[in-house]
Amino acid sequence: MKHYPTAPFHGLRADADPGFDLHARARIFLPRMPPRAFYVGRTAAALHGLPLPPRYSAETHLHVGVMAGERRVDPLGVIPHHFRIDRTDIVVRAGLPVTSVCRTWCDLAASGLRLDELVAAGDRIIWRRSPTGTLDELRRAVSRYDGRRGVRSMRAAMGLLSDRSDSAPESELRVAILLAGFPQPLVNVDARVGGRVVHPDLSWPDRRVAIEYEGDHHRTDRGQWHRDIRRDGSYAEGGWSLYRATSEDYRDPHELLLWLARRLTR
Repeated sequence: MKHYPTAPFHGLRADADPGFDLHARARIFLPRMPPRAFYVGRTAAALHGLPLPPRYSAETHLHVGVMAGERRVDPLGVIPHHFRIDRTDIVVRAGLPVTSVCRTWCDLAASGLRLDELVAAGDRIIWRRSPTGTLDELRRAVSRYDGRRGVRSMRAAMGLLSDRSDSAPESELRVAILLAGFPQPLVNVDARVGGRVVHPDLSWPDRRVAIEYEGDHHRTDRGQWHRDIRRDGSYAEGGWSLYRATSEDYRDPHELLLWLARRLTR
């Protein structure tokens, strides 16, 4: 089948439609980027690999910033921004000029992300398996943001971050649990139950209570499904209460919180 070039931006052609791939769109637009411009906000977050809420999954516009007082970059397909920013907060990632990951996190807070969504993004930055920033770097970025929109959300989120959360849904469920007043859970810490070692997503070992977040692959991957069955048997054998959280609990944790209240207060 013959492929025809597309023009996602005026005057710029691509061999294939980049669709919702912001990395591809950012690379295609790069020749139109003046030296003073850089990717910001949700575009920068996508380039840094930070989790974004599903409501932004269909976004195709690029967020492009310049320093305050400079002429904005605003062709069709671009959302322009003026920024008060230190030059040290502008970096090059995979050949693309972009705000640093910690400054990007601050900008996400200012853009209106919910507290749990902001924590999920922060958890990814300091994630123990592949960190892209540190808590100290986040604190310094927040201090440079002082007096501007979103600072209260940033400070609230800082106290809830964990470098052990392995996914955004885990992070957001943990925030819902903490905001409901429950004790701080252990996050992805191994526990010996029923004669084997398991690593629950969230757990309260002193109460023998655990929560596992089951992404869709737990249903579609046959090997994972069998491992889950053996794992669940170990929890039962060890006298633990296990809640298998799904995407429904991620969207509305009401039932999970009721279950947790019964298990942690009995």
